[in-house]
Amino acid sequence: MNPPILDFASFMLTYKENLKNLADSIKDVESQVDDNLQQALLKSSSLIKLNKDIKEIGLINEALADIPEDGNHLAKKKLLTSLRRKIFESQFLLIDEIKKSMLKAAEAMTDAGNGITLMSNFNRMIKAVDKFEEKV
Repeated sequence: MNPPILDFASFMLTYKENLKNLADSIKDVESQVDDNLQQALLKSSSLIKLNKDIKEIGLINEALADIPEDGNHLAKKKLLTSLRRKIFESQFLLIDEIKKSMLKAAEAMTDAGNGITLMSNFNRMIKAVDKFEEKV
């Protein structure tokens, strides 16, 4: 039979190892969630910019509609130039978003793998908690 001190030392080593495993799992989950949040913020900022551009295009169109047919041709030309520029800027922004989406599609398998890893980390946390409960 093991002396009580050896049993206690073994218990403390296991306890510290379980704590470390739990802390590592928590860090892994935090890191993954932070990455996901960052990606969502980047995507939403592009959508906000695109929405703003569409509203500006609408305003330019309204301004063009308010100028009579025989009205100021120089003003019409400037508005049309602005309209064309804003449409091209929006197209380029959308093209960039499409490229990003295509890259994300190529990375989808990696993301799925990361999700599985994340699930594994949660499972490690559960196992660490289970070990704590066994000792308590």
